[in-house]
Amino acid sequence: MAKRPREVNPIDVVEAAYDLDGDDAAWLRQLVTIVRPLVDGGRGIMAYFYDHSAPLVDLHKTAQIFDLDPKSIPDGDKWVRSKPEFTRFVHTHNDGLLGMSELCKRAGIDVNDWPEMKRFYKHAGLKDYAALQTVEPGGKGVVISAGQLEQRSFGPRTRRLWNRVTAHIASGRRLRAAIAESGASEEAILKPNGTLEHAEGDGTSKTSREALRDAVQRTEKARGKLRKQDPEGATEVWTALVSGRWSLVDRYETGGRRYIVARRNEHTLRDPRALTQRERAISHLAALGKSNKLIGYELGLSESTVGSHLHQVMRKLGVKTRVELMQLIAQLGSSR
Repeated sequence: MAKRPREVNPIDVVEAAYDLDGDDAAWLRQLVTIVRPLVDGGRGIMAYFYDHSAPLVDLHKTAQIFDLDPKSIPDGDKWVRSKPEFTRFVHTHNDGLLGMSELCKRAGIDVNDWPEMKRFYKHAGLKDYAALQTVEPGGKGVVISAGQLEQRSFGPRTRRLWNRVTAHIASGRRLRAAIAESGASEEAILKPNGTLEHAEGDGTSKTSREALRDAVQRTEKARGKLRKQDPEGATEVWTALVSGRWSLVDRYETGGRRYIVARRNEHTLRDPRALTQRERAISHLAALGKSNKLIGYELGLSESTVGSHLHQVMRKLGVKTRVELMQLIAQLGSSR
């Protein structure tokens, strides 16, 4: 069982995910710099944004590439284009950290049946790929991948940890996109101790103020001594959203004073119809195969709240099992 490299602290990655400075390329490069020891197999690393709602493009035209043999890139693009359905499967699998061979084995896929992949692996001198990636509703996300000289596998505990971390990377990517598109409104400003300085919109209610104060205090706890003493525990207390609505980001003002800003960062999903915005987010995350516990972590909700919402979703949509829900969400995505 592979162990998580100690030189990669997950809270460092989470903090980088919410860095709003610079463009998307610089943001991705910073993530790679921090994450690299986790996935690097000694043959270079490549990071890219994917979007399954758009035509498949050559990865080397959009990727951030580190120490990768340029000769292997066109062959990799050729392989990806030859199996677009497999590429989509990898990007929508419910693990944020994976070894390709292990993933294929669990899914019952024999890559030896694909001559293109065998030729690519042989030409590049590889035996496997490892990747840290976001798994998001809507078909967009981030991948940081690296070829491996040996097959890689990651144990359940390691995968659970990095599933939490990739939830933050997904939240940060979505927040950057929302800011670029519409500004992602600021609905609360708090001090690092949780004291509310300003609130507007949904941030003004007593319930929201209490939730934001608690979230800021938990985030500060994760960023303090806990980040080194218990990095896994630190990721557990810092959820990816607050009450399914807000991401917390730093703001520095004159004199170096730091404030925590709650920015609106909900999932914006259209189908399935007749559902509330929160129910849509939960249904799409469940359709990706994510557990109620992980969905609760991504949305900043309790596991029991997710279960209650999911029960209502299935009742409204007339489905009885999660498999039927997954099939319905897939059908709706195809129809769009």
